[in-house]
Amino acid sequence: MQAFPFGPYGFSIAVAVISIMIAVGGIIYGLGYALNEKSLKDFGRNELYQSVFNGAIVGGMLLLFMPNGVVTNLINNLTYGSNTSFSCFSYMTGNSALCFAYNYLAGTGPYTFAGQQHYSLLTIILGLLTLLFALEISLGLLASLQLSAMFVTFSPAALLKPFIAEIQYATELLTTIAMGVAAQAAVLAFIAISALTILLPVGIILRTFYPTRKLGGFIIAVAIGVYVVLPLSYLMNAALLVSYSGTFNSTSLEQVNLYASGFDGNYTILSGTNSTSGILGSMLGLIKSALSALAGALADLFHYIAMLIVEVFILPTFSLIITGISIKEFAEVLGSEAHFGKFRII
Repeated sequence: MQAFPFGPYGFSIAVAVISIMIAVGGIIYGLGYALNEKSLKDFGRNELYQSVFNGAIVGGMLLLFMPNGVVTNLINNLTYGSNTSFSCFSYMTGNSALCFAYNYLAGTGPYTFAGQQHYSLLTIILGLLTLLFALEISLGLLASLQLSAMFVTFSPAALLKPFIAEIQYATELLTTIAMGVAAQAAVLAFIAISALTILLPVGIILRTFYPTRKLGGFIIAVAIGVYVVLPLSYLMNAALLVSYSGTFNSTSLEQVNLYASGFDGNYTILSGTNSTSGILGSMLGLIKSALSALAGALADLFHYIAMLIVEVFILPTFSLIITGISIKEFAEVLGSEAHFGKFRII
């Protein structure tokens, strides 16, 4: 973990700038008394107050976000309080909630949450895409067969075409969902790298100067909101979904894999048979059995895709709303304003 939440240079720069502004404010305040100018005295006094307040912000951020700080301990207790374990990249070790959110979205290995082992959404989606590609290839090969008996020739292409179209549609949906997951994971990685080491020091420095004071307060609020509130909202999302989706998550890949193996086996049997009327009947029986299994697989698949849409798009929308509200409130405390256009609810 990093020793300070300001990066290697942010703390020193912030302290230096605040010290300079205290000196500048004192000089202006002294000139106001010397020249008996009320406006100079008021401006100098206000700058002194603001510089002291900025110093308090720096000290408060140290107490809150250091490895054993108040906020850090609170985040760790909330994250690890439910039999949870996962691995982190080195730049995420300072925020366990953010690390969990990244594992929840795009982690490369399994993680444990609420006593259950899970795989990241991206891992599950890529696994489903791989199996769907295998199913589509198997069905395409099956559709290319020509089944002949005496003077009758039968091709299963017409029966399989609707199922192939459904698989292609599911593949497009899963590809879109995977892109959404990857984008959110990239945002979380950016937050882990820059929220406390870049955004927070820049916000404190900008808030020190009179022309950029409101902008600085807004950037500080953004840094706190995205570093604390946003990752905790993903933790809340996982807690909401774990009881509903745990059983289905644990079996979905195995089910689709079983169906894919069944199609491969059926194709192997069909491609190795001879053109006799008795074999044609058995072929049709195998195709009917395979299509029945495929219908069940697609029903489960689209049910899971609907749940993925909720996990990847709907719940993160609420996370953004909660984060936006927190940023607005933090900004008002810091003497700034946060406007979100037409989103008046925020």
